[in-house]
Amino acid sequence: MISETVRMRYGWIIILWCMAVFPVMAQRMHVEDFGRYKKPFLHKASFTTDKRQALLDFFTNEKGFQFFVEDAPVAATEGEGMVTLALPHRTGSLIIKHPVYGQLAWKVPNGVLKKKKHYHAYLHTESLEKEFRQQKQWALISTVPERAIVYVDTVIHPLLDGNLSLYLPLGRHVCRIESPFYQTLNDTIELTDIVRFEKRYVLQPFYAYLTVETDWPDARICLDGDSLGLQRVETSRLMPGRYRLTVNQGDSLYYEQWLELANAERKVVDLHGIELRPFPQLGQSIEMSGFPDEVLADSMASDGLQEQSGQWADVHITAFDADTEIWLNRERVGQGEWRGNLAPGFYAVSSRKEGLDSRTDFFWVDAGKSVELNLISPLADYGLLNVSCDEVDATVFLNGLAIGSAPCVLRNLPVGRTYRVRLVKGRKAAETLVRLRGNDIVNVKLKLK
Repeated sequence: MISETVRMRYGWIIILWCMAVFPVMAQRMHVEDFGRYKKPFLHKASFTTDKRQALLDFFTNEKGFQFFVEDAPVAATEGEGMVTLALPHRTGSLIIKHPVYGQLAWKVPNGVLKKKKHYHAYLHTESLEKEFRQQKQWALISTVPERAIVYVDTVIHPLLDGNLSLYLPLGRHVCRIESPFYQTLNDTIELTDIVRFEKRYVLQPFYAYLTVETDWPDARICLDGDSLGLQRVETSRLMPGRYRLTVNQGDSLYYEQWLELANAERKVVDLHGIELRPFPQLGQSIEMSGFPDEVLADSMASDGLQEQSGQWADVHITAFDADTEIWLNRERVGQGEWRGNLAPGFYAVSSRKEGLDSRTDFFWVDAGKSVELNLISPLADYGLLNVSCDEVDATVFLNGLAIGSAPCVLRNLPVGRTYRVRLVKGRKAAETLVRLRGNDIVNVKLKLK
Protein backbone atom coordinates (compact mmCIF):
# COMPACT_ATOMS: atom_id res chain seq x y z
CA MET A 1 0.00 0.00 0.00
CA ILE A 2 1.06 3.56 -0.68
CA SER A 3 1.91 5.46 2.45
CA GLU A 4 0.30 8.75 3.37
CA THR A 5 3.57 10.59 2.77
CA VAL A 6 3.82 9.28 -0.81
CA ARG A 7 0.23 10.23 -1.50
CA MET A 8 0.83 13.78 -0.31
CA ARG A 9 3.95 13.95 -2.46
CA TYR A 10 2.03 12.83 -5.60
CA GLY A 11 -0.78 15.23 -4.69
CA TRP A 12 1.62 18.19 -4.59
CA ILE A 13 3.14 17.11 -7.90
CA ILE A 14 -0.30 17.07 -9.55
CA ILE A 15 -1.16 20.48 -8.10
CA LEU A 16 2.13 22.02 -9.29
CA TRP A 17 1.65 20.46 -12.74
CA CYS A 18 -1.81 22.02 -13.06
CA MET A 19 -0.46 25.38 -11.94
CA ALA A 20 2.22 25.19 -14.63
CA VAL A 21 0.05 23.87 -17.49
CA PHE A 22 -2.99 26.15 -17.29
CA PRO A 23 -1.02 29.42 -17.49
CA VAL A 24 0.80 28.04 -20.53
CA MET A 25 -2.56 27.33 -22.19
CA ALA A 26 -3.73 30.83 -21.34
CA GLN A 27 -0.59 32.30 -22.91
CA ARG A 28 -1.37 30.58 -26.21
CA MET A 29 -3.63 33.56 -26.92
CA HIS A 30 -2.55 37.18 -26.72
CA VAL A 31 -3.89 40.57 -27.83
CA GLU A 32 -1.77 43.15 -29.65
CA ASP A 33 -2.06 46.60 -31.25
CA PHE A 34 -5.17 47.74 -29.40
CA GLY A 35 -6.54 51.10 -30.56
CA ARG A 36 -9.60 53.14 -31.49
CA TYR A 37 -10.85 53.99 -34.96
CA LYS A 38 -10.43 57.67 -35.67
CA LYS A 39 -12.65 59.81 -37.86
CA PRO A 40 -10.50 61.44 -40.56
CA PHE A 41 -10.26 65.22 -40.32
CA LEU A 42 -12.99 66.83 -42.48
CA HIS A 43 -13.93 63.40 -43.88
CA LYS A 44 -16.85 61.07 -43.20
CA ALA A 45 -16.19 58.20 -40.78
CA SER A 46 -15.87 54.78 -42.47
CA PHE A 47 -16.75 52.81 -39.33
CA THR A 48 -19.99 52.28 -37.35
CA THR A 49 -20.79 53.09 -33.70
CA ASP A 50 -23.53 52.17 -31.24
CA LYS A 51 -25.28 54.68 -28.97
CA ARG A 52 -25.51 52.24 -26.04
CA GLN A 53 -22.57 49.88 -26.47
CA ALA A 54 -18.88 49.87 -27.31
CA LEU A 55 -17.86 48.00 -30.46
CA LEU A 56 -14.62 46.01 -30.63
CA ASP A 57 -13.11 44.30 -33.70
CA PHE A 58 -10.77 41.38 -33.03
CA PHE A 59 -8.75 40.57 -36.17
CA THR A 60 -8.21 36.78 -36.31
CA ASN A 61 -8.56 33.94 -38.79
CA GLU A 62 -9.68 31.44 -36.13
CA LYS A 63 -13.29 30.49 -35.27
CA GLY A 64 -15.00 29.18 -32.14
CA PHE A 65 -14.18 31.90 -29.61
CA GLN A 66 -16.43 32.67 -26.64
CA PHE A 67 -16.35 36.04 -24.92
CA PHE A 68 -17.50 36.98 -21.41
CA VAL A 69 -17.70 40.19 -19.38
CA GLU A 70 -17.38 38.87 -15.84
CA ASP A 71 -19.83 35.90 -16.05
CA ALA A 72 -22.13 37.33 -18.75
CA PRO A 73 -21.62 36.02 -22.32
CA VAL A 74 -21.09 38.60 -25.07
CA ALA A 75 -22.67 38.38 -28.52
CA ALA A 76 -20.10 38.15 -31.32
CA THR A 77 -20.54 38.65 -35.06
CA GLU A 78 -18.04 36.74 -37.19
CA GLY A 79 -16.81 38.25 -40.43
CA GLU A 80 -14.02 37.73 -42.95
CA GLY A 81 -10.83 37.65 -40.88
CA MET A 82 -12.40 39.31 -37.86
CA VAL A 83 -15.02 39.04 -35.11
CA THR A 84 -16.98 42.04 -33.81
CA LEU A 85 -18.17 42.34 -30.19
CA ALA A 86 -20.89 44.60 -28.78
CA LEU A 87 -19.74 45.32 -25.21
CA PRO A 88 -21.38 47.17 -22.29
CA HIS A 89 -20.43 50.77 -21.67
CA ARG A 90 -17.21 51.15 -19.61
CA THR A 91 -16.05 47.56 -20.03
CA GLY A 92 -12.63 47.23 -18.41
CA SER A 93 -11.79 43.54 -18.94
CA LEU A 94 -12.80 40.57 -21.07
CA ILE A 95 -12.59 36.78 -20.73
CA ILE A 96 -11.73 34.98 -24.00
CA LYS A 97 -12.23 31.21 -24.22
CA HIS A 98 -11.42 28.72 -26.98
CA PRO A 99 -11.64 24.90 -26.98
CA VAL A 100 -8.11 24.57 -28.42
CA TYR A 101 -6.20 27.65 -27.24
CA GLY A 102 -7.53 27.78 -23.67
CA GLN A 103 -8.58 30.91 -21.78
CA LEU A 104 -7.28 34.47 -21.64
CA ALA A 105 -8.20 37.23 -19.19
CA TRP A 106 -7.59 40.46 -21.11
CA LYS A 107 -7.61 43.90 -19.50
CA VAL A 108 -8.31 46.93 -21.63
CA PRO A 109 -5.10 49.02 -21.88
CA ASN A 110 -5.20 52.54 -20.42
CA GLY A 111 -8.86 52.65 -19.38
CA VAL A 112 -12.23 51.25 -20.42
CA LEU A 113 -14.31 50.75 -23.56
CA LYS A 114 -16.97 53.42 -23.99
CA LYS A 115 -20.22 53.61 -25.90
CA LYS A 116 -20.33 55.48 -29.23
CA LYS A 117 -16.73 54.32 -29.82
CA HIS A 118 -15.33 51.63 -32.12
CA TYR A 119 -12.09 49.86 -31.15
CA HIS A 120 -9.82 47.31 -32.83
CA ALA A 121 -7.10 44.82 -31.81
CA TYR A 122 -5.34 41.70 -33.12
CA LEU A 123 -6.14 38.39 -31.38
CA HIS A 124 -3.19 36.06 -31.97
CA THR A 125 -3.28 32.31 -31.27
CA GLU A 126 -0.54 29.69 -31.00
CA SER A 127 -1.24 25.99 -31.42
CA LEU A 128 1.28 23.35 -30.34
CA GLU A 129 -0.27 20.89 -32.78
CA LYS A 130 -0.17 23.09 -35.86
CA GLU A 131 2.85 23.90 -37.97
CA PHE A 132 4.41 27.26 -37.13
CA ARG A 133 3.15 30.07 -39.33
CA GLN A 134 4.50 33.55 -39.61
CA GLN A 135 2.22 36.09 -37.88
CA LYS A 136 3.63 39.35 -39.27
CA GLN A 137 5.22 40.66 -42.45
CA TRP A 138 7.16 43.73 -43.57
CA ALA A 139 5.35 46.38 -45.62
CA LEU A 140 7.60 48.82 -47.52
CA ILE A 141 5.73 51.88 -48.82
CA SER A 142 7.18 54.76 -50.83
CA THR A 143 5.37 57.94 -51.87
CA VAL A 144 5.65 60.72 -54.42
CA PRO A 145 5.84 63.46 -53.18
CA GLU A 146 8.24 62.52 -50.38
CA ARG A 147 6.55 64.64 -47.73
CA ALA A 148 3.26 62.92 -46.97
CA ILE A 149 1.07 61.48 -44.24
CA VAL A 150 0.28 57.76 -44.43
CA TYR A 151 -2.62 56.26 -42.47
CA VAL A 152 -2.47 52.48 -41.94
CA ASP A 153 -5.43 51.08 -39.98
CA THR A 154 -6.06 54.65 -38.61
CA VAL A 155 -2.46 54.93 -37.30
CA ILE A 156 -0.69 58.07 -38.58
CA HIS A 157 2.82 57.83 -40.04
CA PRO A 158 4.35 61.17 -41.20
CA LEU A 159 6.95 60.84 -43.97
CA LEU A 160 9.76 63.26 -44.71
CA ASP A 161 11.82 61.19 -47.17
CA GLY A 162 9.03 59.30 -48.96
CA ASN A 163 9.79 55.88 -47.39
CA LEU A 164 7.92 53.91 -44.71
CA SER A 165 8.71 50.45 -43.27
CA LEU A 166 6.14 48.72 -41.07
CA TYR A 167 6.04 45.26 -39.47
CA LEU A 168 2.32 44.44 -39.58
CA PRO A 169 0.16 41.36 -38.87
CA LEU A 170 -0.76 39.24 -41.88
CA GLY A 171 -3.99 40.09 -43.66
CA ARG A 172 -5.63 43.17 -45.12
CA HIS A 173 -4.94 46.71 -43.99
CA VAL A 174 -6.64 49.96 -44.99
CA CYS A 175 -4.18 52.58 -46.26
CA ARG A 176 -4.61 56.28 -47.06
CA ILE A 177 -1.94 58.74 -48.28
CA GLU A 178 -2.29 62.53 -48.01
CA SER A 179 -0.05 65.45 -48.91
CA PRO A 180 -0.67 69.20 -49.26
CA PHE A 181 -1.83 70.20 -52.75
CA TYR A 182 -2.23 66.57 -53.89
CA GLN A 183 -5.27 64.34 -54.23
CA THR A 184 -5.81 61.87 -51.37
CA LEU A 185 -5.20 58.24 -52.35
CA ASN A 186 -7.03 55.30 -50.69
CA ASP A 187 -5.97 51.66 -50.98
CA THR A 188 -6.22 48.27 -49.27
CA ILE A 189 -2.99 46.29 -48.92
CA GLU A 190 -2.77 42.56 -48.17
CA LEU A 191 0.21 40.97 -46.42
CA THR A 192 1.09 37.28 -46.80
CA ASP A 193 3.73 35.06 -45.20
CA ILE A 194 5.36 34.39 -48.59
CA VAL A 195 7.05 37.68 -49.44
CA ARG A 196 7.24 41.18 -48.03
CA PHE A 197 4.90 43.83 -49.45
CA GLU A 198 6.42 46.65 -51.53
CA LYS A 199 4.47 49.38 -53.31
CA ARG A 200 5.11 52.88 -54.63
CA TYR A 201 2.24 55.41 -54.51
CA VAL A 202 2.27 58.44 -56.81
CA LEU A 203 -0.23 61.14 -55.81
CA GLN A 204 -1.89 63.27 -58.46
CA PRO A 205 -1.47 67.04 -57.91
CA PHE A 206 -4.33 69.51 -57.78
CA TYR A 207 -2.90 71.20 -60.86
CA ALA A 208 -3.26 71.17 -64.63
CA TYR A 209 -0.80 71.95 -67.43
CA LEU A 210 -1.37 73.50 -70.85
CA THR A 211 0.70 73.43 -74.06
CA VAL A 212 -0.22 75.60 -77.08
CA GLU A 213 1.51 75.28 -80.47
CA THR A 214 1.11 77.44 -83.62
CA ASP A 215 2.86 77.93 -86.98
CA TRP A 216 3.39 81.67 -86.58
CA PRO A 217 6.69 82.86 -85.01
CA ASP A 218 5.06 86.18 -83.99
CA ALA A 219 1.78 84.70 -82.67
CA ARG A 220 1.22 85.98 -79.13
CA ILE A 221 -0.57 83.40 -76.95
CA CYS A 222 -2.62 84.66 -74.00
CA LEU A 223 -4.59 82.94 -71.24
CA ASP A 224 -7.33 85.01 -69.59
CA GLY A 225 -5.66 88.09 -71.07
CA ASP A 226 -2.19 87.33 -69.68
CA SER A 227 0.56 86.81 -72.26
CA LEU A 228 2.27 83.40 -72.07
CA GLY A 229 4.73 83.70 -74.97
CA LEU A 230 5.13 83.46 -78.75
CA GLN A 231 4.43 80.59 -81.21
CA ARG A 232 4.72 77.74 -78.65
CA VAL A 233 4.22 77.87 -74.89
CA GLU A 234 4.13 75.43 -71.99
CA THR A 235 2.50 76.74 -68.85
CA SER A 236 3.53 76.07 -65.28
CA ARG A 237 0.99 74.63 -62.86
CA LEU A 238 -2.57 75.89 -63.35
CA MET A 239 -5.51 75.41 -61.04
CA PRO A 240 -8.30 73.29 -62.58
CA GLY A 241 -11.07 75.40 -64.06
CA ARG A 242 -12.22 77.31 -67.14
CA TYR A 243 -9.86 79.57 -69.10
CA ARG A 244 -10.12 81.79 -72.20
CA LEU A 245 -7.32 81.08 -74.70
CA THR A 246 -6.54 83.73 -77.33
CA VAL A 247 -3.95 84.05 -80.13
CA ASN A 248 -3.03 87.55 -81.35
CA GLN A 249 -0.84 88.88 -84.13
CA GLY A 250 -0.06 92.52 -83.76
CA ASP A 251 -3.26 94.25 -82.65
CA SER A 252 -5.58 91.67 -84.23
CA LEU A 253 -7.27 88.74 -82.50
CA TYR A 254 -6.98 85.59 -84.64
CA TYR A 255 -8.15 82.80 -82.34
CA GLU A 256 -10.31 82.47 -79.24
CA GLN A 257 -11.52 79.41 -77.34
CA TRP A 258 -12.78 78.36 -73.88
CA LEU A 259 -10.73 75.59 -72.26
CA GLU A 260 -11.81 73.30 -69.43
CA LEU A 261 -8.81 72.01 -67.45
CA ALA A 262 -9.35 69.09 -65.06
CA ASN A 263 -7.22 67.92 -62.13
CA ALA A 264 -3.76 66.74 -63.20
CA GLU A 265 -4.70 67.13 -66.88
CA ARG A 266 -1.99 67.92 -69.42
CA LYS A 267 -3.92 69.51 -72.26
CA VAL A 268 -2.30 70.20 -75.64
CA VAL A 269 -3.86 72.68 -78.10
CA ASP A 270 -2.30 72.04 -81.51
CA LEU A 271 -2.98 74.85 -84.03
CA HIS A 272 -0.50 73.61 -86.66
CA GLY A 273 -2.07 73.67 -90.13
CA ILE A 274 -5.16 75.60 -89.03
CA GLU A 275 -5.89 78.65 -91.17
CA LEU A 276 -6.11 81.46 -88.64
CA ARG A 277 -8.16 84.47 -89.74
CA PRO A 278 -8.61 87.77 -87.89
CA PHE A 279 -11.86 88.19 -86.00
CA PRO A 280 -14.28 90.52 -87.89
CA GLN A 281 -15.09 93.94 -86.52
CA LEU A 282 -18.51 94.74 -85.10
CA GLY A 283 -21.13 94.87 -87.87
CA GLN A 284 -19.26 92.55 -90.22
CA SER A 285 -20.39 89.01 -91.03
CA ILE A 286 -18.72 86.27 -89.01
CA GLU A 287 -17.12 83.37 -90.85
CA MET A 288 -15.96 80.65 -88.45
CA SER A 289 -13.94 78.67 -90.98
CA GLY A 290 -10.99 77.13 -89.19
CA PHE A 291 -12.51 77.67 -85.75
CA PRO A 292 -14.18 75.14 -83.45
CA ASP A 293 -17.97 74.99 -83.55
CA GLU A 294 -18.66 76.56 -80.17
CA VAL A 295 -20.27 79.72 -78.88
CA LEU A 296 -18.12 81.91 -76.68
CA ALA A 297 -19.89 83.31 -73.65
CA ASP A 298 -19.71 87.00 -72.84
CA SER A 299 -18.51 86.23 -69.32
CA MET A 300 -17.76 83.26 -67.12
CA ALA A 301 -20.68 84.19 -64.95
CA SER A 302 -23.31 83.81 -67.64
CA ASP A 303 -21.78 80.65 -69.08
CA GLY A 304 -20.33 78.91 -66.03
CA LEU A 305 -22.93 79.62 -63.37
CA GLN A 306 -26.24 80.55 -65.03
CA GLU A 307 -26.81 78.51 -68.18
CA GLN A 308 -26.79 75.07 -66.59
CA SER A 309 -30.18 73.42 -66.48
CA GLY A 310 -31.71 71.06 -63.95
CA GLN A 311 -32.77 71.38 -60.37
CA TRP A 312 -30.97 74.14 -58.49
CA ALA A 313 -29.34 73.96 -55.06
CA ASP A 314 -29.04 76.72 -52.45
CA VAL A 315 -25.37 77.59 -51.75
CA HIS A 316 -24.23 79.85 -48.91
CA ILE A 317 -20.55 80.93 -48.78
CA THR A 318 -19.08 82.95 -45.91
CA ALA A 319 -15.65 84.58 -46.25
CA PHE A 320 -13.04 85.04 -43.51
CA ASP A 321 -14.23 88.61 -42.88
CA ALA A 322 -16.41 91.29 -44.45
CA ASP A 323 -13.52 92.70 -46.57
CA THR A 324 -12.62 89.37 -48.21
CA GLU A 325 -13.69 88.75 -51.81
CA ILE A 326 -15.35 85.46 -52.78
CA TRP A 327 -14.36 83.86 -56.10
CA LEU A 328 -16.40 81.04 -57.64
CA ASN A 329 -15.06 79.25 -60.73
CA ARG A 330 -12.43 82.00 -61.07
CA GLU A 331 -15.04 84.80 -61.03
CA ARG A 332 -15.68 87.32 -58.27
CA VAL A 333 -19.24 86.79 -57.02
CA GLY A 334 -19.32 88.73 -53.77
CA GLN A 335 -17.55 90.13 -50.73
CA GLY A 336 -17.85 88.85 -47.18
CA GLU A 337 -20.84 86.64 -47.91
CA TRP A 338 -22.60 85.20 -50.95
CA ARG A 339 -25.81 83.22 -51.32
CA GLY A 340 -27.24 81.93 -54.59
CA ASN A 341 -28.59 79.00 -56.56
CA LEU A 342 -26.25 76.71 -58.48
CA ALA A 343 -26.93 73.83 -60.82
CA PRO A 344 -25.60 70.37 -59.85
CA GLY A 345 -21.92 70.01 -60.64
CA PHE A 346 -18.31 70.50 -59.52
CA TYR A 347 -17.18 73.99 -58.47
CA ALA A 348 -13.96 75.72 -57.43
CA VAL A 349 -14.05 78.34 -54.67
CA SER A 350 -11.38 80.66 -53.26
CA SER A 351 -11.03 84.04 -51.56
CA ARG A 352 -8.91 87.13 -52.11
CA LYS A 353 -7.88 90.08 -49.96
CA GLU A 354 -5.25 92.77 -50.50
CA GLY A 355 -3.82 90.95 -53.51
CA LEU A 356 -3.42 87.62 -51.69
CA ASP A 357 -5.30 84.52 -52.83
CA SER A 358 -6.35 81.62 -50.66
CA ARG A 359 -5.87 78.00 -51.67
CA THR A 360 -8.56 76.88 -54.12
CA ASP A 361 -10.95 74.27 -52.73
CA PHE A 362 -13.43 72.17 -54.65
CA PHE A 363 -16.97 71.12 -53.75
CA TRP A 364 -19.80 69.17 -55.32
CA VAL A 365 -23.38 70.42 -55.59
CA ASP A 366 -26.22 67.89 -55.53
CA ALA A 367 -29.65 68.70 -56.93
CA GLY A 368 -31.98 70.11 -54.30
CA LYS A 369 -29.42 69.95 -51.45
CA SER A 370 -28.12 73.06 -49.71
CA VAL A 371 -24.36 73.70 -49.29
CA GLU A 372 -22.76 75.73 -46.47
CA LEU A 373 -19.09 76.80 -46.88
CA ASN A 374 -16.75 78.80 -44.62
CA LEU A 375 -13.64 80.01 -46.45
CA ILE A 376 -10.17 80.14 -44.94
CA SER A 377 -8.11 83.30 -44.64
CA PRO A 378 -6.68 84.50 -47.98
CA LEU A 379 -2.97 84.22 -47.20
CA ALA A 380 -0.17 83.17 -49.50
CA ASP A 381 0.83 79.97 -47.67
CA TYR A 382 -0.66 77.42 -45.31
CA GLY A 383 0.85 74.67 -43.21
CA LEU A 384 -0.11 71.50 -41.37
CA LEU A 385 0.50 70.29 -37.82
CA ASN A 386 0.72 66.55 -37.12
CA VAL A 387 0.01 66.27 -33.38
CA SER A 388 0.58 63.08 -31.38
CA CYS A 389 1.58 61.98 -27.86
CA ASP A 390 2.40 58.91 -25.80
CA GLU A 391 -1.27 58.36 -24.82
CA VAL A 392 -4.42 57.98 -26.93
CA ASP A 393 -7.38 60.40 -26.83
CA ALA A 394 -5.58 63.32 -25.21
CA THR A 395 -7.45 66.58 -25.88
CA VAL A 396 -5.59 68.94 -28.24
CA PHE A 397 -5.72 72.69 -27.58
CA LEU A 398 -4.44 75.14 -30.22
CA ASN A 399 -3.88 78.64 -28.80
CA GLY A 400 -6.28 77.77 -25.97
CA LEU A 401 -9.06 76.37 -28.20
CA ALA A 402 -10.00 72.67 -28.02
CA ILE A 403 -9.92 71.28 -31.56
CA GLY A 404 -9.81 67.48 -31.28
CA SER A 405 -8.10 64.42 -29.82
CA ALA A 406 -4.57 63.14 -30.42
CA PRO A 407 -3.40 61.85 -32.80
CA CYS A 408 -4.75 64.35 -35.33
CA VAL A 409 -3.67 66.53 -38.25
CA LEU A 410 -4.51 70.25 -38.25
CA ARG A 411 -4.80 71.80 -41.72
CA ASN A 412 -5.14 75.26 -43.28
CA LEU A 413 -3.07 77.04 -40.62
CA PRO A 414 -1.57 80.39 -41.69
CA VAL A 415 2.22 80.30 -41.68
CA GLY A 416 4.66 82.77 -40.17
CA ARG A 417 2.94 82.56 -36.79
CA THR A 418 3.72 80.90 -33.48
CA TYR A 419 1.15 78.37 -32.20
CA ARG A 420 0.80 77.08 -28.65
CA VAL A 421 -0.05 73.36 -28.74
CA ARG A 422 -1.26 71.88 -25.45
CA LEU A 423 -2.34 68.26 -24.81
CA VAL A 424 -4.39 67.30 -21.74
CA LYS A 425 -5.63 63.94 -20.46
CA GLY A 426 -6.93 63.79 -16.91
CA ARG A 427 -4.34 65.42 -14.69
CA LYS A 428 -1.54 64.96 -17.22
CA ALA A 429 -0.59 67.73 -19.63
CA ALA A 430 2.16 68.90 -21.96
CA GLU A 431 2.60 71.88 -24.25
CA THR A 432 5.02 73.44 -26.70
CA LEU A 433 5.39 76.42 -29.04
CA VAL A 434 5.57 75.75 -32.79
CA ARG A 435 6.64 78.07 -35.61
CA LEU A 436 4.78 76.93 -38.72
CA ARG A 437 6.46 76.68 -42.12
CA GLY A 438 4.69 77.28 -45.42
CA ASN A 439 3.31 74.38 -47.48
CA ASP A 440 4.88 71.87 -45.12
CA ILE A 441 4.07 69.37 -42.35
CA VAL A 442 5.41 70.03 -38.85
CA ASN A 443 5.38 67.04 -36.49
CA VAL A 444 4.58 67.73 -32.83
CA LYS A 445 5.01 64.76 -30.47
CA LEU A 446 4.66 65.37 -26.74
CA LYS A 447 4.94 63.23 -23.62
CA LEU A 448 2.28 63.83 -20.98
CA LYS A 449 3.50 64.39 -17.43
